[in-house]
Amino acid sequence: MLSTATPAAPSPTASFPPVGTIPRDFSPHGLEELWSLVGPVEPPPFTTTREPQLPITVPSPPPALYPTWYAPQPSNVFPNLSLPEGFIFGVATSAYQVEGATKMEGKGPTTWDWASRQPGFILDNTTADVTDLQYYLYKEDAARAAAIGITAHSFSISWARIYPFGVAGSPLNQQGLDHYSDLIDYHLSVGIEPVVTLFHWDTPLALVAYYGGFTSPQIVYDFVNYAITIFQSFNGRVKTWYTFNEPSVICDLITGFPFNSFIAPGVNSSTGSYQCAFNLLNAHAGAVKAFREMGISGEISYKNDDVIGIPWRSNSSEDMAAVERHASFGLGLFADPVYTGDWPQIVKDTLPESYLPRFTDQQMADLKGSADFFAIDAYSTLYIKAPPDGVTTCQNNISDPAWPSCNVVVPYDSKAGWAAGLISDPASSWLEATPQLLREYLKQLQERWPSNKMYISEFGMDEPFESLRTEMYQILNDVTTTNYYMTYLGEALLAIHEDGIPLMGTFSWSMIDNAEWSHGLEPKFGIQHVNYTTLERTYKRSAYALCKHRTRHS
Repeated sequence: MLSTATPAAPSPTASFPPVGTIPRDFSPHGLEELWSLVGPVEPPPFTTTREPQLPITVPSPPPALYPTWYAPQPSNVFPNLSLPEGFIFGVATSAYQVEGATKMEGKGPTTWDWASRQPGFILDNTTADVTDLQYYLYKEDAARAAAIGITAHSFSISWARIYPFGVAGSPLNQQGLDHYSDLIDYHLSVGIEPVVTLFHWDTPLALVAYYGGFTSPQIVYDFVNYAITIFQSFNGRVKTWYTFNEPSVICDLITGFPFNSFIAPGVNSSTGSYQCAFNLLNAHAGAVKAFREMGISGEISYKNDDVIGIPWRSNSSEDMAAVERHASFGLGLFADPVYTGDWPQIVKDTLPESYLPRFTDQQMADLKGSADFFAIDAYSTLYIKAPPDGVTTCQNNISDPAWPSCNVVVPYDSKAGWAAGLISDPASSWLEATPQLLREYLKQLQERWPSNKMYISEFGMDEPFESLRTEMYQILNDVTTTNYYMTYLGEALLAIHEDGIPLMGTFSWSMIDNAEWSHGLEPKFGIQHVNYTTLERTYKRSAYALCKHRTRHS
């Protein structure tokens, strides 16, 4: 999921041992020492994989919301347009957010297991210790997705379940590897294509304790070692792979509370995000190089996020310049090296090597072309404007609050202050539904980083105020989310047929309600409701709408 906006002014009281002071003890005692940094963990209510009762019963669909003259039914959105053959109609999740079973079957702790216990960091004071318990309920979730016509599930593997200590040469946890093997096999058995992300923000805690995680170049070798293990284990059963999810978000988080407790020596809060980007990109390139040298079947990329943006004032050269800077310091910071071989020129012109390491010729060669397709988490598009004193003044003033990117994201238009789109729940203040801007967004991406295939690897809506509702008939009627999906999918059809965008798949976030990072369990992005007492799943209106849309246009 796209955003983990930092909660309002938590007291920076996180306590963590200095980086490099914890010994590399790979024994059971050493693992317990790492878990002691996290503290007590809530055990799951059961510890065996639950077998679903098949076939899954799909209840009758909800009645129409609107008269047909006002809004067509999902199956009647552009009824004469069809999706391309082979189009993937998927849902998405991530390990930390849905698995639960946090300390089960040999798993090591992650940075988010630790961070979720730091004072004031999780807004509702929850953890993901149990959350949806998909670790033991994956068969039910896969079968329920298949029952409504979903064709793929994009999920992530927890690095700490495979290597509890993270590092190459440390013990491999066979139980974790066997779990994901069973999960993949079961998905295939019910007709759901498994799409695997190697890393979705949950860094093994051992790696930040040993050397500072992604702020240290040591992470490259350890990530490639982990990737090779996964490739060898699941080759032939997985067709689509991602190395990293939304790298710009994880690299931004690293320098803020509480993750700034474990920055590598010689790196600081000003340079940490760029050191992270450099190391993460080299890890991505190394993993893709290994993937290709090993002859692993399928395709591989990473999941982009952020927007290029729309100039806030259409006739302002300053705002146009700000859009370029936003694109360069956001999406382009990762897409340019992968698709063109080097950092964006604007970024190199702004940041000295002390902030942004430069790639060697070999690193650039390894990076260029290290994605087989373009994947974008296309939640929303927003306006971009120049900072108050202008772009030029900002880029020459390191003390300017907007430096070094020197742009400002604006959620409303410049004419009358209207919101760019429909507002989501207050817990996700970053998100507005902007289907009217989706086609331009996709065209911008294709023009800057052309590809023969594109996936919308995540998109979705946080249903406003759902967490306040107590009656199921209210909870399941997620009208805002339903409208979001239908309008986005309609615009996606037009992008394919009228704009020539090579879109070959969409993945709705999310399969189920889940732990939304620093916002806890409050935001509700799921197309299925989860009762966090019983763990029962129930389809919402949006699930039925997606099912009808997919059936009609396939």
